Amino acid sequence: MQSDEGAGRHIWVWSAVRSDHREFLDATLPFVDVVYQIARHAAGPGQEPEDLVQETYLRAFAAFGSYRGGNTRAWLAAICLNAARSEARRRRRRPWELPVPVVPETLPLTRPDEVPDVADMVLAGLDAQAVSGCLATLPEPQRLCIVLMDVAGYTAQETADLLGCPRGTVLARVHRGRRKLAELLAEAGVRYGQS
Repeated sequence: MQSDEGAGRHIWVWSAVRSDHREFLDATLPFVDVVYQIARHAAGPGQEPEDLVQETYLRAFAAFGSYRGGNTRAWLAAICLNAARSEARRRRRRPWELPVPVVPETLPLTRPDEVPDVADMVLAGLDAQAVSGCLATLPEPQRLCIVLMDVAGYTAQETADLLGCPRGTVLARVHRGRRKLAELLAEAGVRYGQS
């Protein structure tokens, strides 16, 4: 027997299925890489980024009928961050589980049709596991700002809109976060060009 929450979710998704799925796919699939980058850094302990991306697209598909247009990338990022926060709250209410972290060996580069960014070239030369570990130790506000701006490519204003804070706050968090991240990477012995 399905729980009331599960049954409600099933009805919620079923009502969304009746909408035009092709329009949804055309509008949202170009941003799956950005959503994955955000999910990878927003996922808490014991939470897989792939699950977070799937939950993001499930929620987006269910709400697509009421979507008014605008910045689809920002809309998906907000859904992803909200899903990560909801999952973190849910996990805090449950007994603690030990996570088994899975970190990719290399950071993903840009798509082949794009010209690589200087930041992408620097990140490609760094040890992905060490960078992810150091990034995870930053305070959440700084980590989210760095992930949204430096990894996902949002502007400071778009990041501010997503997080619901002033642009200056975002810039300050990114500045402090980058400084702290550089210190942590230096302590970990990570240097540019080191494999």
